[in-house]
Amino acid sequence: MDQALFSTEPPPPPRGEPSFSVAQLGELLAGALQQVFPEDLWVEGEISNLNRSRAGHVYFDLVEPAAPGTHSDARLSVVLFSQTKQVVNAQLKRQNVGRLLDGMAVRIRAAVDFYPPQGRLQLRMTGIDPRFILAAMSAERDALIARLHAEGITQANKQLTVPIVPLRVGLVTSAVSAAAGDFLTELNATGFGFQVTAVDARVQGELAASALQAGLLAMYREPVDVIALTRGGGSRGDLAVFDNEQLARTIADSPVPVFTGIGHEIDRSVADEVAHTTFKTPTAIAAGLGGIVSRYVEHTELTWAGVAARATAHTERARVHLASCARRGSLAGRDSINRAEHRLDLSAQQLPALADRIARTATITLEHVEARVHAADPSVLLARGWSITRGADGSVIKSVEQVNLGDTLVTAVADGTVISNASFTDRSSKDNDD
Repeated sequence: MDQALFSTEPPPPPRGEPSFSVAQLGELLAGALQQVFPEDLWVEGEISNLNRSRAGHVYFDLVEPAAPGTHSDARLSVVLFSQTKQVVNAQLKRQNVGRLLDGMAVRIRAAVDFYPPQGRLQLRMTGIDPRFILAAMSAERDALIARLHAEGITQANKQLTVPIVPLRVGLVTSAVSAAAGDFLTELNATGFGFQVTAVDARVQGELAASALQAGLLAMYREPVDVIALTRGGGSRGDLAVFDNEQLARTIADSPVPVFTGIGHEIDRSVADEVAHTTFKTPTAIAAGLGGIVSRYVEHTELTWAGVAARATAHTERARVHLASCARRGSLAGRDSINRAEHRLDLSAQQLPALADRIARTATITLEHVEARVHAADPSVLLARGWSITRGADGSVIKSVEQVNLGDTLVTAVADGTVISNASFTDRSSKDNDD
């Protein structure tokens, strides 16, 4: 049997066929890439897994954007060295874009490189197109607004009614930010008794959207009239956190009106679109709340002024009417007094006869009452031969039904009492006939 069929040793390379070491192959790949891509090129994609090292370098994956609900397997590693990062940051700053973040759609300038120590193909980033980022942000924001508008979500919070005097205010922002300080300073300057309940929430960075959402949800459990969602400006990239879909839906679900003051100078954020009322800055929100209360106070003062004016006019009319009545009364007063005096004289003359008649009538009535009372006196009735029989408990016996055989009976007569025991009872013939 041929032992070569069962050999585990790899066959030797054919004579004349080259064999490479790992380092040699890496150098060949790097050289080949240099020949194919001799110059830097533009590459579009979405940032993922961004990591900033302590040395100042930035690493991330540039992935092919995938449709919602799907996953893209196309990705390239990107490195941005610290020296080049200063150039890239300057490009971003000129367009007020801000920092690179996960999920950001970008178009970068890069060299295609092979990194032998890790055996990895990567892009060495050398520049960026900020306008592409802004256009992508704008397109994504517009698409989200259109989708939310189609669902009716952009109108949900706007349909809520702001209380007449919204003095209980919820504030969701970074507690140490200038936005919080400006808001509270302006609110205090109004002179009204606002009560502020604040929730500290991050307004910048990758976790800002979820932090703001959690802050709003916590505020929904507080007894507030309105909620102020604020940030004191920033780059358009930093403010993109307010274009987050979940944050927008949370605002739409608020049980009270939400006022936004985010600091956009040009574009309205998605949060602005779904909020009840939008202001440019945190200070503007506070001034707006002060204006609402001030208008109520002015309306109340005008109302009371109207009431006072009507009361004054009514009082003046009454005073004039009273003066007129007084003038008329002074003319007719003497005749009225004379007639009253005449009636009083007649009454005085008739009073003795009337009093005598009333006294005689009362005397006769009293005598009749006294006669009836005397006739009903029990002692008079007993003297006439009547008697009163009571049971042992003192109750008056009115019927044989109240007497049992053997009962002790006490009979009162005119000159004493008779005690007897009942041995026989008999209903009257009239009752028997019934």
